[in-house]
Amino acid sequence: MGYETLHDLLIAYKKGQIAAKDAEAMIVRSFYEEGEFFLLDLHREKRVGFPEVIYAQGKETDHLLMIAEKFLAKKEIVFISRLDEEKEKKLRERFASLEIRTKGKLMAIKNPGYTAPFIGTAGIITAGTSDIPYAEECALILEDMGARVAASYDSGVSGMHRFHLSLKHVKDSDVLIIFAGMEGVLPTLIASLSDIPVIAVPTPMGYGYGGDGVGALSTMLQTCVPGVLVVNIGNSIGAAAGAVRILRAIKKKDKHARRV
Repeated sequence: MGYETLHDLLIAYKKGQIAAKDAEAMIVRSFYEEGEFFLLDLHREKRVGFPEVIYAQGKETDHLLMIAEKFLAKKEIVFISRLDEEKEKKLRERFASLEIRTKGKLMAIKNPGYTAPFIGTAGIITAGTSDIPYAEECALILEDMGARVAASYDSGVSGMHRFHLSLKHVKDSDVLIIFAGMEGVLPTLIASLSDIPVIAVPTPMGYGYGGDGVGALSTMLQTCVPGVLVVNIGNSIGAAAGAVRILRAIKKKDKHARRV
C-alpha cells in the first residue's frame, strides 16, 4: 500500500499528498484480496470478530487452491468448509508443509507456529452420537480461534439423567453450544437449568416427518426459555462464530474492568 497503517494513508490524503480516488483504491486493497474469481474479505475478523470461511462446495478445485493460497499469504490461518474427499486431497498436497486439521467436512490450515490467544471456554454438548461430526467441526474452529473446549456427548433426553451429568462437565464454560436432532428439546432443558448463554444447533438427525432437522429447528425456535440463540440446521460454523464473538466480548469487558 505504501503506508505503514490505514491511519498514515488517511493523514496523507488529508494533507493532499494523495488523490481521493487513489486513497479509495488503496483502502479497498487493504481490506480485500482480489482475484479474477474471488474477493477475499481479509478485514472481516478485525471488523466483526470472526474471519471469512471459504465455502468449498461448488468451487472448482483450482479456484479453491488459489483462494486458500492467497488467504494464507495474508493470514495465519484459513478455514475451509463443505469439503469433499477430492478437494481435501488436493489441499493436503498443496499445503503439505503447513499444519492441517480436519473434522467432518471442515479443514483448518495454519502457518507454522501460529497459536491464537486464549479467549475463554466453550462447552459443547450433543444429544446423540450422530450429532458429533457437527460438534467436532464447531470445536475445531473454537480451538483454533483460541477457546478451550469442554465437550460432553450423547446426552439426549431419552435418558433424562444424562444431561445433568453433561452440565457437570461444562459448568465452568462461558458459553454453551448444544447440538440436537430428533425433537431437539435438549437446549431448552439445559437453558432452563443454567445461566450460561446457550447456542442451539438443530441437526438433520431423525426419521419421518421433520427428521431432516426441521422438527428440531421448530422446537428450538419455539422454546419457552428466553434467551436461547438458534442457528440454522447443521450450522456448526455459525454456532462457532456466535460463540467466538460472545467470548471475545466477555474478554474485552473483563480487560476494560481490570483497567478501570
